[in-house]
Amino acid sequence: MMKKSRFFMITAMAGLLFTSCSDDDNDTPFAPGVGISVSGDTFSEAEGPITLTFTSTEAFGTDVVLTYEVTGSATSGEDFGALPGTLTLATGETSTTLELTLNDDDEVESSEAIIITLTAVDGGTDFIGSANSLTLTLTDNDSFPFENGILVLHEGNFGAGNASVSFVNDDLSLVQNGIFKEVNEVDAWGDTAQSMTFNGDMAYIVVNNSQKIEVVDRYTFESVGTIGGPDETDFLNPRYMAVANGKGYVTNWGDGSNPDDDFVAVLNLDNNTVESTIAVAEGPERILAKDDVLYVAHQGGFGQNNIVSVIDAVTNAVTTTITVADRPNSMQLVNDELWVLSGGNPAWTGNETAGQLDKVNTTSNTVETTLTFAQTEHPGFLSQDDDNLYYYMSSSIFSMGVTDTALPTAADITDLNFYDMSINEGKLFGVDAKNFLSNGSLEVYDLGDNSLLTSEEVSIIPTGVYFNGDFDF
Repeated sequence: MMKKSRFFMITAMAGLLFTSCSDDDNDTPFAPGVGISVSGDTFSEAEGPITLTFTSTEAFGTDVVLTYEVTGSATSGEDFGALPGTLTLATGETSTTLELTLNDDDEVESSEAIIITLTAVDGGTDFIGSANSLTLTLTDNDSFPFENGILVLHEGNFGAGNASVSFVNDDLSLVQNGIFKEVNEVDAWGDTAQSMTFNGDMAYIVVNNSQKIEVVDRYTFESVGTIGGPDETDFLNPRYMAVANGKGYVTNWGDGSNPDDDFVAVLNLDNNTVESTIAVAEGPERILAKDDVLYVAHQGGFGQNNIVSVIDAVTNAVTTTITVADRPNSMQLVNDELWVLSGGNPAWTGNETAGQLDKVNTTSNTVETTLTFAQTEHPGFLSQDDDNLYYYMSSSIFSMGVTDTALPTAADITDLNFYDMSINEGKLFGVDAKNFLSNGSLEVYDLGDNSLLTSEEVSIIPTGVYFNGDFDF
């Protein structure tokens, strides 16, 4: 049953509207509508109080109680201050406001929604306008400790069990060494960390001489699990990993005395186990995924090789091999074309051969273009930034466009001592292992003018640079 006050309010309002109409017979009275508005739709939890405005198209002749409900994924009392559920629109006023207080906590959270819906005006729905609900997106201003920045992987000394990981924040102002040990409170966790691969929130660290993979949360570095280990038979000299068709694929050199036991281990990433292996030719090293196809560069392991194996990640079978040059050491995908850089056999082998850069058509898996270095030139660390390729040779950095028809004749940066390198957003990140006994360094260059931006001390034998989260230097 309608309350008397609301009955008289409607009657009085209707009378007011009728008497205020013109003589035009087409004019008809209308009831006021109350809606909700706010200055934006996305707010950081650190922004402070948010003002919500409840507005009526006409003033009421008496105080009106507005009732609203609060829903959404955000939690009242935790993410924002609890709201009373009602407020009053005073006599003769057309608007009133409500302050929503956001709680700035220290937890790292996903974005959450706060939904405010007007459910009643003076106990009924007659005066609820069309804009009767709004949704606010509440974003977090906190981040995980290692979310945005650089992870530098370190081999450590062979046999010493002192593999490590360093974190460098996104403005290069902070270096934290030994983050795996610190977070997981262990003295030692691996012998010769070889490489790291990301998949979703997880990082997979291939630890070569420990015959295992350490699985960690890539943003907190808390340990999630271990695959394999020194006393297990899952791996034998594991090297690099890629992810395709929901599985992990890890290259293994096998026993150095046996050229026929090399393989790629197939990982079940749901339970972190090795579910099968794929036999491949000697020396599988770098591995790269394109959709459900894997490309494995056979650098040679304990010998030399000159092929790239192509593996179907659906059938887990080698479908073909691509002949390149001796010791292919790195690969990059650019515009669906696979670039393979081979270092050639070094002089100490007694059979020195030239390095080579090949462009492979990934539809036919055939070599389309070959650029050959001089016999004494042995390039490595092929990297890519937009449509430019970079490589390291003779202590120098060289660059070329993917449409160039000849190798560059002059170096961009000289007098370097890189053990590995990566490119990100026009910046070159190289690691210097120094004397392989003391701490190494991370060197950062601006490829716009080839200037050194910073040199940061890291740990023993840095072997790779990985860009984490929303890193954008």
